[in-house]
This record gives sequence, structure tokens and C-alpha cells, in this order.
Amino acid sequence: MHPDTRTTAELRSALRELLAHDISNPDDDPHLSGVLFFCATDERTRQLVERIELLASEIFFDPCGRAVSFQMRAVGVKGVCIKQKRKVLADETVIRIALGAKGYITVSTTRL
Repeated sequence: MHPDTRTTAELRSALRELLAHDISNPDDDPHLSGVLFFCATDERTRQLVERIELLASEIFFDPCGRAVSFQMRAVGVKGVCIKQKRKVLADETVIRIALGAKGYITVSTTRL
């Protein structure tokens, strides 16, 4: 199996696991990758979000920091919407991973 295929499958699996997980979100913070959410949530949720951030950062950006749209589409998990944000700094790429009513995770990088 090609390494990108393995990483995509791992991300898909982590997203499904987070969707099925009972997220501890006492502050109802929709930004699951935000500092305030990380301070308020449980360890298992934190681990899942961190895993998703790491995997998404590996496959959603090319070496120059541009979004790789075919990789974003390849994840294809029901209940998850992955889109590049357009209103960002000129030298930044931000991708939002929306998990339905549970909230969203953002990953970003600087473009070279």
C-alpha cells in the first residue's frame, strides 16, 4: 500500500472514531482544535483531535504549503465536510474539517 493511501485511511478512521465518540465539550466550543476547547475536554477527545490534525497536515498540503484538493476529497467520510477557507492571510493556507453538529477542526500552514 502506498504511504499516502495508508495515511488517508488512517485519517478516515480517526475521523470516523471522533464522529462516533461522545465528545466532552462543556463550553459548547465549536472550534475543536482551539486552545480553550483543549483545556476543557477529556484526554481521549484531545488525542483524537491531535491525531486528525497531524494526519491532515501531512496529506492536505503540498511542499509549498498549498492545499491538495484531491487528497481532501479522497478522505470522503460521511458527516464530514473538508474545505479550504478563502478569507485568510495572503501567505497562509487554512483547511476546515467540519464534523457536523460536533464542531470543526482547522489545520493551517504558511505558503512558500
